[in-house]
Amino acid sequence: MLECNLKQFKCPQQFVQFKLALRNAQALNQAITFSINNDESAADIKRFLTKNAFTYEFDKYLGLLHVEPLHV
Repeated sequence: MLECNLKQFKCPQQFVQFKLALRNAQALNQAITFSINNDESAADIKRFLTKNAFTYEFDKYLGLLHVEPLHV
């Protein structure tokens, strides 16, 4: 499983870095866990994942977002 720390980024850069890391994880067909600041909104990220039918778990308290690879 891959990990990506997005805590140093603010929106919109956080979303851009998220999409780049997610694309790399998908290319490797691996799950990825993102670390996100609790004070940064993850609404855009969750909306993107839902719209694109990703399976994910988001723990707002810990600021962790786990995304499973898409099975096409």
